[in-house]
Amino acid sequence: MISNRIKIVTLLLLLSSCGGQKKESDIKLDEENNKSNNEYASYFEIAINNNSDKIITIDEAWSTNIEKSSYLLLKNNKETTKKKSSIYPNSTVIKTPVKKIICMSTSHLPFIKLLGESASIVAVSGAKYISDAEIKESINEGLIIDIGYEASINYEVLMKLNPNVIFTYGVSGENNQYIEKIKQAGINVVVVSDYVENHPLGKLEYLKFFGAFFNKEELADSLYNTIKNRYLETKSKATRATKRPKVLLNAPWKDAWYIPGEYNYMSKLIKDAGADVLLSKPGESHSYTYSIENIIKEAYSADYWLNPNFYSTLKELKNSNPVFTNLPVLEKGKVYNNNNRDTPGGGSDFWERGVVEPDVILQDLINILHPELVNKKELVYYKLLK
Repeated sequence: MISNRIKIVTLLLLLSSCGGQKKESDIKLDEENNKSNNEYASYFEIAINNNSDKIITIDEAWSTNIEKSSYLLLKNNKETTKKKSSIYPNSTVIKTPVKKIICMSTSHLPFIKLLGESASIVAVSGAKYISDAEIKESINEGLIIDIGYEASINYEVLMKLNPNVIFTYGVSGENNQYIEKIKQAGINVVVVSDYVENHPLGKLEYLKFFGAFFNKEELADSLYNTIKNRYLETKSKATRATKRPKVLLNAPWKDAWYIPGEYNYMSKLIKDAGADVLLSKPGESHSYTYSIENIIKEAYSADYWLNPNFYSTLKELKNSNPVFTNLPVLEKGKVYNNNNRDTPGGGSDFWERGVVEPDVILQDLINILHPELVNKKELVYYKLLK
């Protein structure tokens, strides 16, 4: 379950430092093979053949799995799947629209909700970390079950629910063992790679991914284009800035300070907001580890400090390390964190609802970094540390 704020920060930092990441829009699929042209997403493809069969291919190059996972999506009113399965022997057949699903990551929920398919969710992983009020109410009413996560999954409940598909996330190593166990039980498992996409609009493009499972491609395309256009319009505001502030990003994690490369998700957002991340390596999407001493040398030139991990006050931040006390950016109080909509249970709406609201996050960042460009507005995902 990717929900707990600390776990999210750690997982995303580690994944962003893995090899094989692709820049912005590296996937341009072959139109002659009737494949979609993703604009920003790099880790999935949707192909439609002459018989209108949909094939979703997921690239798991970020993990130890060098193969691509393939899923043949067939409408329920189609002929039996036996013939189709023989044509696509390496694809898992899933009948659509799916009616009962399980979401193992909170980041899947906003896609499904925007598509109007919340009623299809029969179970989640880590219910206490969910931010969405309507889904939490369904959990409280017993309409949605919490099946646990990874090694703690309640397989008995899972089997009784008999979902059409489980949408999950994947990381390298032993944590993936539960995926194979579910597959062995005959349940369709789809590993969704939204959280390793580097571009904010690449994450958003998973509206198309989920839309394919519900036969709602037209709605998914419409939603994607509307939000994308809002993002690009918001981005254009930052081009009017006369100065690019320097941003200190993150905070130490177990004596290591992770700074994402230029093409990383957060770096891209900050760049589009008209600022630059200190020590962010050009042309890279990986996160690099720095010592606290190396960061502090550069931190004195920072105009803003963003996303200092789980800290909620300036006092907490100062007490965490005495070397922070004299930093000008902290003395001036220009420290903001993306935990304005965190839940008491440890959930982060920035990593939940925020994946389908990159335009809102970008607006927050422009409000912070370039207040001279906008009318004063209330921040949504960010808050000023006091």
